[in-house]
Amino acid sequence: MDIWTAILSVPAPILVVLLIMLICVTVYIGYQNAKMRGLDGIRAQAYQYMLKAERIYISGEGRKKLKYVVSKARGLLPGWMQFFITDEALMKIVDIWFGEVKDLLDDGKINDSACLEEETDEDE
Repeated sequence: MDIWTAILSVPAPILVVLLIMLICVTVYIGYQNAKMRGLDGIRAQAYQYMLKAERIYISGEGRKKLKYVVSKARGLLPGWMQFFITDEALMKIVDIWFGEVKDLLDDGKINDSACLEEETDEDE
């Protein structure tokens, strides 16, 4: 008995359910893998672009720096992911990463202390 005979002997609804489950598991694993290698994988490179932008642009040109990093980070995304992630979404992601780096460099901890200092500076 070969494999095709065994597969054809299984009722069709069971095969359909198994196929749907296999597709769902494959899509989920692919999504998780892409997420880990996609956005998180480019984070380190985005940090390098942030440092480069700090050297290229003068102080006060934060928007230009952000656009530079976003344009470079977009090139690191796989082609299919570029289709789904808009510039605005990538800009928000890079801005969050920048805030985390700034907070980490502030006192060596990620505890929103950089945000608190900005608020107190604005109040004065």
